[in-house]
Amino acid sequence: MRGVRFFEEYSVWEECGSAGNVIAVHLTHDPLFEAGGLCLSAVAASAESRTPNSPVTPTYFSAEYLGKRCRGITEARAREIHPRLFEYLDRVA
Repeated sequence: MRGVRFFEEYSVWEECGSAGNVIAVHLTHDPLFEAGGLCLSAVAASAESRTPNSPVTPTYFSAEYLGKRCRGITEARAREIHPRLFEYLDRVA
């Protein structure tokens, strides 16, 4: 997908491994600057539903969170981990 970068989300304790969800960051949207730092427009699982392949919603993520709790991955890997994310992205594209 053009203009989107994918991040695999990890559990609080890295030894627990992947949380089974992916964050899709919109590279073409302007970031927001908040008191906590730089925030990026994204589509991801809501905070209330943290099970693998959770339903997704538009949101913002801090660049710090992405750097500490996520790893950049390919679109192919993202599709394997989080099919519901792509159901949403394909609908709104």
